[in-house]
Amino acid sequence: DRVATRAEPRVLRCRTAGRLAMLQTSLYALLWVGALRQALPGAKLPHVSSSASVRACRRPALKPSMAVAPLKLLSAPTPAYAAYTSTGPMLSMFELRADGRVTPYQSTLTSMHSTHKLSARDVRLLRSSTPVLAVRNGFVLFDLGDVKGVLQHDRVVLLGPNGQKVKAIGQEVKQRFDAISRSSNGEEYPFEVLVLECLYEVSYTLLEQSLQRLTGLINDLLAQLTDSSASQSDSRRGAALGRLLPLRISLNELRSRSRRLTSVLQELLEDDDLLAGMCLSLVERRKRGLPPPSFVAKRARIAAEAEVAAAAAAAAAAAA
Repeated sequence: DRVATRAEPRVLRCRTAGRLAMLQTSLYALLWVGALRQALPGAKLPHVSSSASVRACRRPALKPSMAVAPLKLLSAPTPAYAAYTSTGPMLSMFELRADGRVTPYQSTLTSMHSTHKLSARDVRLLRSSTPVLAVRNGFVLFDLGDVKGVLQHDRVVLLGPNGQKVKAIGQEVKQRFDAISRSSNGEEYPFEVLVLECLYEVSYTLLEQSLQRLTGLINDLLAQLTDSSASQSDSRRGAALGRLLPLRISLNELRSRSRRLTSVLQELLEDDDLLAGMCLSLVERRKRGLPPPSFVAKRARIAAEAEVAAAAAAAAAAAA
């Protein structure tokens, strides 16, 4: 039983480590921001005087017709607003079950608080933008950026404010889940292990797409700033310079999000108790008094045979 307990977390560790390596490769690609700073000093930038900047930022005087009207007293809140404040905003949900069934619907985090036994702290974590991968009693709470939701031993629920985006991510997770299930070569892996791998892959793909989009925008911007031809006027360079700060902010946000996600996965790989708690199918079987899955028993038998062979070899070496 001790060997069987270690078998499933070991599979989860190997799959998580592979996705972490892919994410770290994408993170290293974000570290070329220094090249942007080196390219800017040599660019021919327009000169704007301080007096012109002050005149441009000066607020115009209000005309008599633009006088602010007195505020009216607010009436009682509408029933829709009262329902919003009591239950929270309506979110789009995408549920994928272990048998392949999908169910898109709409609900609130307050409703999930009762149906999925989420605590108030879990609801706050899902409402925030902080990456999280937390093990609870009977489920795993995950927030990998655009991919967030609740994972159980037989289903996963993805959620978000954008219905089309949640549905697209859910369909992508389902396609990857079906592909991995077909290519398992007869190996029966737990539902949560396969889904977690799909979630890691989708999160990495979304980060990679954001990086490629920012890379193209920054390359075009640098080409405009360093172009010294006569056709490149100061006004065009000024417009290009105005786009520099938003791109810099977006790039820093992407790098920070990648680093936080990398740290979350690294903490998962270093915590054996957390890995064991994420084996939801094994925990559910123990609650019902059922034997471990076939693949766990097979790996446990192989590990036990290897330990016996190693002990026999050590005894033979000692006797010699």
